[in-house]
Amino acid sequence: MKVAVTSTGPKLDDPIGTRPEKCSYWLFVDPVTMEYEAMPNPLRSVGGPAAGEFLAQVLQEYRVQFILAGGSGCTQLKELGGNGLRVLLGMTGSVRETVEKFNRSPFPEGRDSW
Repeated sequence: MKVAVTSTGPKLDDPIGTRPEKCSYWLFVDPVTMEYEAMPNPLRSVGGPAAGEFLAQVLQEYRVQFILAGGSGCTQLKELGGNGLRVLLGMTGSVRETVEKFNRSPFPEGRDSW
């Protein structure tokens, strides 16, 4: 399993992105090993509904089950949440801190934020 995390930069110690549709990067992190890959945010480079569709394909390729994001989310994230992905919003701190918090906490069933 991997988690996708919005980020302001390509590293684990970069701050989490507060606006998923405008963050600079998405990091795909294995929460057990903390191995990751960074990708420039497709929601910034591809406009309209195509951006959400492209992001959904990427998340599926990475076998992402959870999205961890700052802020309150955007239309594309809400739609992805309806497709079986769990979206946790309102995250703060670095990407590393967010994934560590995710590892320590049971997933809050039925909620879309912590």
